[in-house]
Amino acid sequence: MYEETTIAAIATAPGEGGIGIVRISGSQAADVADALFHTKKIASFHEAEPYRLYFGHVVRKDQRVDEGLAVYMKAPHSYTGEDVVEIQIHGSTEALRETLELALENGALPASRGEFTKRAFLNGRLDLTQAEAVMDIIEARGSAALSQAESHLSGALSRFVKMSRDELTDLITKLEVTIDYPEEDLEDLTNEQIGEGLDGIEKSLSSLLKRSEEGRIIKDGLRTAIVGRPNAGKSSLLNALLQEDRAIVTDIPGTTRDTIEESIKIGGVPLVLMDTAGLRETDNQVEKIGIERAKKSMEQADLVLAVIDGSHSLEKEDRELLSSLKGRKSMVILNKYDLPQEVDEEEIKALAGDAPVVSLSARYGSGMEELEEALRRLTETQDRDAGRRLFLTNLRHVDLVKKALEAVRRAQQSLKDGMPADCITVDLVEAWNRMGEITGETVDNELINKIFERFCVGK
Repeated sequence: MYEETTIAAIATAPGEGGIGIVRISGSQAADVADALFHTKKIASFHEAEPYRLYFGHVVRKDQRVDEGLAVYMKAPHSYTGEDVVEIQIHGSTEALRETLELALENGALPASRGEFTKRAFLNGRLDLTQAEAVMDIIEARGSAALSQAESHLSGALSRFVKMSRDELTDLITKLEVTIDYPEEDLEDLTNEQIGEGLDGIEKSLSSLLKRSEEGRIIKDGLRTAIVGRPNAGKSSLLNALLQEDRAIVTDIPGTTRDTIEESIKIGGVPLVLMDTAGLRETDNQVEKIGIERAKKSMEQADLVLAVIDGSHSLEKEDRELLSSLKGRKSMVILNKYDLPQEVDEEEIKALAGDAPVVSLSARYGSGMEELEEALRRLTETQDRDAGRRLFLTNLRHVDLVKKALEAVRRAQQSLKDGMPADCITVDLVEAWNRMGEITGETVDNELINKIFERFCVGK
């Protein structure tokens, strides 16, 4: 068990709502609940049928605070692995505050951030990847992120880690045989087995790592830079995608001087839209800073939407922008299609390579459905595969898999160089430990505390 203290917290989001929940967890959960929640159905929660809802009232002395339901969950079959009582009342901020105060007055301690989930981890109900997936579910910004977080919560990543560590254990054991029994004629067979085993682990780790970028997009969204010359219609495009007037739109060139970020969902994947300053030569120092930021946003973007004013012939900045799209995930937006066109689409394709071209009028909204469909095609891989394939969506996991992979590759090189078996074992043990840090099997308490400090109180 985690420890003998009993903790309590409001488990629902701040603000008013139809229902609010106060969660109590620990060995004294039933005693604390008895002191503040009165029901005619049972004399004490120690007699309660687990997982059954009981109607009653939260009471301070002889005064009713609110009416509601309470449920008792007996250890170890609860979220935390401890005795838990959850009291469900109306979502009144004052009623919830007073109910929590009563719990604290009757022996519970206030839960710290993430302490319920931390206890679930320390009591063996969840491993560290599953505990982190709880927070990912809470913070999911799209259906793809939610599906992937649910996959991690169900143990998909945990199973991969276990499989990898089992394979490493097998290799380490075979190497230990050659170290402990050097007189046995096992070297040729063992080296072949070790080489095949290392190749298999290296392949599975590197394959997972290659998908980490897709995992980041699923979780955080596709960073999308909207770039182009001043007055090409970048801000109008942002407003049209958001369906609100988020950016200032005027006929004066250079209105946007800083990067504006907003998010929309296309399918199940969010797009983080960055409206940037117009690209042109200028002596205005403030505008110059905005242009530098626009170029930086473009460099860091996963997707570039190059906005071209179709009612004017291409200028130097247009050609430079279009040429920079080759080899990048990008799309050309031929804007102001409601006006007589001066731009040759074939010239755009020649400059931009394989980048798709979508013609529209951001000002009047025509062509926006075609644009959204084109954007949906760009994210369909992540949207389709989320929850079905294993992706790394957590930077901590990515870093640990990288370090494990580096250790495996060092072991491969040592094997090729004919190094002693104990040198190879050192690297394999490091890889085994790194993979164990992902699930929390070889992680220290300081890191555990830092991870759970990210959580909200009540979870």
